[in-house]
Amino acid sequence: MSNILNMPRGLWRKLIFDLRTRGAGRRESGAFLLAPPNADRITAYVCYDDLDPSALDTGIIVFHGSGYAQLWQLCEARQLRVVADVHTHPGNWTEQSYADATHPMVGMPGHVALIVPYFARRNALTLRGVGIYRYRGNHQWQDCSSEHTAFNLSLL
Repeated sequence: MSNILNMPRGLWRKLIFDLRTRGAGRRESGAFLLAPPNADRITAYVCYDDLDPSALDTGIIVFHGSGYAQLWQLCEARQLRVVADVHTHPGNWTEQSYADATHPMVGMPGHVALIVPYFARRNALTLRGVGIYRYRGNHQWQDCSSEHTAFNLSLL
């Protein structure tokens, strides 16, 4: 389990633009962040609604099992793995909701979950204000939002 993930700044900005657009300022949106095997550099992402077209319909994210089948096929075809997920919240609150904490998008220890405030309408250039959580297993999470944690997510 690596203690660092890197993401090109341009890819982060594109991701934030996609999340903002898909959420339309009124609903949550999200994506899976992908990296090559045994690498810590995020090289791609896939939005939830590209895998499950109804995932954003209720205003909150409801991702169905059929979307996971497509995700794993995409990862195999591109020789990538899921290292993190990201989703938006409406206001400045970037803590995990009960649903976020009890239903990880990928339930493997080490998986990282990011929560972007304001439906991704602000601050697309940095990670400031983004909630960062690392899954420990058994519904336990480490809050890595503080710069003082042993985990680091950086934009390159």
